[in-house]
Amino acid sequence: ARISDTQFVITPSGMAYDRLTPDDIVTVNIADCSYSGDIKPSSEKGIHAASYRLRPDVNFIVHTHQLYATAYGTLGEALKTDDKLPGGVPCAEYAISSTKKLAQKVSSCIEANPDANAFFMRYHGVLCLGKDFDNAFEISLRLEELCRAGVEKKLELADINEKHELPEGLIGKLPESCAIFVSSPAIAEVCRKRGRMRPMIDDMAQIGGVSFACVREKGNIAGALRGRNAVLIRNGGAICTGTGIDEAEAVASVLEKNCLAKLYSEACGKKSRLGRLDARLQRTVYLMKYSKLK
Repeated sequence: ARISDTQFVITPSGMAYDRLTPDDIVTVNIADCSYSGDIKPSSEKGIHAASYRLRPDVNFIVHTHQLYATAYGTLGEALKTDDKLPGGVPCAEYAISSTKKLAQKVSSCIEANPDANAFFMRYHGVLCLGKDFDNAFEISLRLEELCRAGVEKKLELADINEKHELPEGLIGKLPESCAIFVSSPAIAEVCRKRGRMRPMIDDMAQIGGVSFACVREKGNIAGALRGRNAVLIRNGGAICTGTGIDEAEAVASVLEKNCLAKLYSEACGKKSRLGRLDARLQRTVYLMKYSKLK
């Protein structure tokens, strides 16, 4: 949120949102992203600062990784003008998250589209600019509605009713302390296609891994999880792991987005996915730096 002509406040880096207090929110200077205190601001502070510099009419920003808009944005295409999104939704070119290059790409997109209030960040998420809190959230919700309609127009996913349990004895073979079995229509459809899945979004590379096998239920699941936090199971689900239930559920949430993005890209006749080198860089940075903040 913009709090003056020269400053804004933003969430901190590496802290769980559900445990934040007002004292954890960081005040940042718009001009140079400097801040005071010991709590580091979000690594995406540069994008927020640039948005406030370029758009004096903007007083609140929502940056999300929402399900359908993130999947839709992997194609790198703009969404057409809508009555509630009059400037349309342009797509900023990809760059590694939390870098100055990404801030520059997003800034260029905002500058080139002065009437737009929502922007795709390819392989990453979306940015919604509002005149206030309510307006910014209204834009993000409208964007999700439009993207969901666009995705579902291309995809017909069957409902699933099966319930599965973790294979007996699996936990003792894993380097992580928690594992969960998850499924959804999108995950089940990707499992049906079999084959190896690669990251479609940078979140998947960061907290999941750089590639994901699809194995039989009685196959070498522990081996397939070595060096990664998710594996697809041929009977229509996936196993996601973490150091605790929160982490495993976060992997499951991102896996759902990744599967939806993969299916939508294929339905559009395109092969849009994160490059292998980018995926490895994202994974390495996450493991060596960001994950240790927790």
